[in-house]
Amino acid sequence: MAALNDNNVRVPRADRPPSAIQACLHPHPRLAYLCAGETGPPVVMLHGWGAFKELWWSTLRGLGRDHRCFALDVPGHGDSPLAGAHTIPLLADVVAQFCADLGLTEIILMGHSMGGAIAAELTLAHPDLVQRLVLVDAAVDAHLMPIYARVYLLPQLGWGLLRLTQLIGRRARPLGLRIPHEHGGGWIRPWLRRSSYLAMFEPEGLHRVYRSLFATQTGDRLARITVPTLVLSGQFDSLVPPANSHRLAELIPGAIYHQVSGALHNPMDERPYAFEKAVRKFLRAAADG
Repeated sequence: MAALNDNNVRVPRADRPPSAIQACLHPHPRLAYLCAGETGPPVVMLHGWGAFKELWWSTLRGLGRDHRCFALDVPGHGDSPLAGAHTIPLLADVVAQFCADLGLTEIILMGHSMGGAIAAELTLAHPDLVQRLVLVDAAVDAHLMPIYARVYLLPQLGWGLLRLTQLIGRRARPLGLRIPHEHGGGWIRPWLRRSSYLAMFEPEGLHRVYRSLFATQTGDRLARITVPTLVLSGQFDSLVPPANSHRLAELIPGAIYHQVSGALHNPMDERPYAFEKAVRKFLRAAADG
């Protein structure tokens, strides 16, 4: 039997209730992360630039029913200091070491936006570690994104615009903190919540990672990704337009493309039920295949 959620998307009722979420800390290097679920294949989730581990909250609750889920604060974000990991390849190495320290093997790797670029690099560098790959509005080959995506890199103006964005976020923070992590989706409330987090991150670290994102070019190396891959795109994403995600799906052998209706750049946060449904369908098909 299926239920209708607030977004009028039919979601199968699970046999088990949503999983509880725990906040954890990996000491060396210091990595804050959330974990959910006690059994099943491991899922590692990487958020995008300026985001935070709680962005995956609904996904953790849902997939945690039958997977061991881990959502990291990528270095330079949240409670994870940058600590020298200021390039996309170095960030991929940090995630690989995290998995090794926790004994995670044959993982399902999910990367959103910049996290998608990290996930692609990690899959290329450690193909034996990644069993399934999910790229969500992935900023792979960010230099192909629209020109306005590079606004924070503009000479003289970029740094000031970043600080202004954080100032606006600080002003909105009291309202953003009132929005629960499991808010059910939409556009406005998730945006306010994300802005309130971005306001608190160390700007120099953010800027260094942002520069690396646009300097990293994956290009033809994507053809070396051989694991089953799902490329997800928000229907109305203007930052990583669907055409960019289509390109990824075409360059990665056998990749599946799926568009999340009504979503912008953060489908796991804006349309969480539809997002989980698409991921579960992919994982079932990959397991059966």
